[in-house]
Amino acid sequence: MRLPVLAIALGLAALAAVAEAAELTVQAEMKQIVEPASNTVFSVGGDADPANGPDAPKVPDARWMEAADAATQLGAVAAGLNDKARVRPGAEWTAFVKDFAAQSAAVSKAANARDGSALSTAANALSDTCSACHAKYRPLTAE
Repeated sequence: MRLPVLAIALGLAALAAVAEAAELTVQAEMKQIVEPASNTVFSVGGDADPANGPDAPKVPDARWMEAADAATQLGAVAAGLNDKARVRPGAEWTAFVKDFAAQSAAVSKAANARDGSALSTAANALSDTCSACHAKYRPLTAE
């Protein structure tokens, strides 16, 4: 009974964070929402990866829920990055945002299925996209 209540509370917290993000610059949104959410995904992805040893599949339910909540936050941010006021110059922006959204959805699916291998794969793909996007656009986000 406690897990559904916790899931609802985490979902509401994610929605509140997204509502606040609508007022943030891209740079601030990355720092305040994306950075902590992606760190959660990367941490749980490492904890849950079966390649990391026999204890990986023993990740507690709360950690899976943290990863799913983080994925919800990341997906919401991705959805807003193509708003006219937020789009950055260059053709790659749209592709990076599309990949960001797809990988956030893959993280969510893996976390909800409690699939450590899929979560690790999705977290690694997300990290690669973040790194590539930052290499191109981070210098342009100083606002």
